[in-house]
Amino acid sequence: MLTEEAVTVSPVDLAEFAEPKINPKNPVMLVSSPGFDASYKVELVAKQKGKKYTAIAIGSPEAFDLVDKAMRAASRSGQWVLLKNVHLAPAWLAELEKKVYNMTLDPEFRLFMTMENNPKVPSTLLRASHVLVFEPPAGIKAALVRGYAQSITVERTEREPVERKRMHFLVCWFNAVVQERLRYTPIGWSKFYEFNEADFKCSLLCIDEWLDSMGKGRKNVDPDKIPWDALRTLIA
Repeated sequence: MLTEEAVTVSPVDLAEFAEPKINPKNPVMLVSSPGFDASYKVELVAKQKGKKYTAIAIGSPEAFDLVDKAMRAASRSGQWVLLKNVHLAPAWLAELEKKVYNMTLDPEFRLFMTMENNPKVPSTLLRASHVLVFEPPAGIKAALVRGYAQSITVERTEREPVERKRMHFLVCWFNAVVQERLRYTPIGWSKFYEFNEADFKCSLLCIDEWLDSMGKGRKNVDPDKIPWDALRTLIA
């Protein structure tokens, strides 16, 4: 009989790929569905680790020269390079793979790439890379569960005042609705509306900061005194 643990896939911690045991010649490829940008995950890990990184968006001839300069500098200093939307230049990726293979790299160097699903991306590059696939959860319930699992711990949301847990739920619900409606663009939204995990965590921090300054150890705060206009402006 299959247990729940056997059929449950635990989320991948991107920070593991910053550890010394990872070969710097093996890039980390972040693959996502259209409309979901996973580059912010690399930026969050870089801040947590205190690593300097260079982010370059692929899509113009000038970007290729910037990549060469960034790669040479980072390979010596051990910094990170983040290349966004590499699926826009699949032919150039074969040259990039050879360049990485022939370079002498600092053990701390890491090359991260984000892309949408594209069959033209060289298969040899995919085999040489650590491939991580990111997709937004399907359905309001799944988005709510993931929001609480990743960002809202019991210790955090149970802190006084009690209005905190209700406001945490409101932000989590808002994030879930936005993510679900993105699946139906341009019907759900007239255009792509980005509200990713980093925005979600930032909104929670804003709420916690306001409630900590207002609550000051009290069990309750008057909902009418919560600065709703300020919170809406910050989140928007």
